[in-house]
Amino acid sequence: MQVIDAWKEVYLAGTEWDQFSDVDRYPWDFGHLDDAINEGNLKDGKLFVFGTTEPQLVNTKEHPSGTVIPIPVIIVVSSKLAPPSTVSIKSVQRVEEEILPMSRMKMGWYPLVPPGVDPIRGAKSQRLYVLKCEQRRAGLKNLKIDRLKQYEYVLPYIFFPEKQEEEVPDTVINMMVDLVDGGKPLVFEYDYELDDIDEFVPEKLKEEDLDGAKYEAQLRDEIKKQVKATKMKQKAEREAMKKEIDNMSTEEKDSLRTLKAYKFYPQNEEPNVQEFKNTFINRYYLHADEVF
Repeated sequence: MQVIDAWKEVYLAGTEWDQFSDVDRYPWDFGHLDDAINEGNLKDGKLFVFGTTEPQLVNTKEHPSGTVIPIPVIIVVSSKLAPPSTVSIKSVQRVEEEILPMSRMKMGWYPLVPPGVDPIRGAKSQRLYVLKCEQRRAGLKNLKIDRLKQYEYVLPYIFFPEKQEEEVPDTVINMMVDLVDGGKPLVFEYDYELDDIDEFVPEKLKEEDLDGAKYEAQLRDEIKKQVKATKMKQKAEREAMKKEIDNMSTEEKDSLRTLKAYKFYPQNEEPNVQEFKNTFINRYYLHADEVF
């Protein structure tokens, strides 16, 4: 079964709704993606395909000085088992990430059945699945702002046991401390492994031109409180990670260990986006094994 323009069937996760029209302005060429799936290095095995956009300042014939274009990027995952049907919602504004089933976002892995093939028979023998979103743009006006924003920050989620076990906890805490009668809040970074609190507090108060005798105990207590809260959170995350790993079957672990990810950029001569190629996928899938 030959696929044609496979990329057009893929939902570009994490793209702002008003940017989809900007994506559609250009006749993006992903012929090399179709070739890889039909007869190239991806012609065998199960494939799971999702997409995103990478906004970049691109020089074009129409805009020689550059114009911002949301470049569509397609990720092909070669895996024995399907990747998780879960997504993460995380933005700069959100303190905590939120892990949700794809169904909550009207998303899911759907078999891609080429034109002319019986949908039922094609789905049963299918090896190619694409991430789709059933949320219609026409219905956006009925969504609350928070719900609308979820789609702009959604990322396909995956959990790699080996990579998680190697991860070293971040010891740097971004703190904001309100001192009583101290004026504007203090905003600073504190590394609970490297910074000595007995040295840090007086130096910080001196730097902010604040009375040490008046504020030292208060600042010290607040730093200790935030450090304790951070360590408790990190401990809970480690325990949750261990539980998730323990609950995985040997088959699931093997599938994740052998999983390969390939990243495709459009191969247009105009606009030409070759200089923007990079291996990064997202904070869960991390980096692609190959980029095309």
